[in-house]
Amino acid sequence: MIPTLPEDKANHLAYGAALACIGGFHSVLAGAALCLAFAVGKEIYDFVSKKGNPEPLDAAATLAGGALVLLPLAAWRLGVFA
Repeated sequence: MIPTLPEDKANHLAYGAALACIGGFHSVLAGAALCLAFAVGKEIYDFVSKKGNPEPLDAAATLAGGALVLLPLAAWRLGVFA
């Protein structure tokens, strides 16, 4: 059996990857900062506004998406693949 990923977590993963990619055009650190800011900021917004359900696993899924982009990018920029 292949494990499935709930749609909400998949969305967080995709948005984290997209944010890291956008920031990664500047630097790996910028990509990580952008991804972290949105991951934590979204959960704080959900908590304060009461419009969503703040879940630490949502933030973790967002950061995991960022890691999928930033770890290979960092390795490439360090010349690991050369």
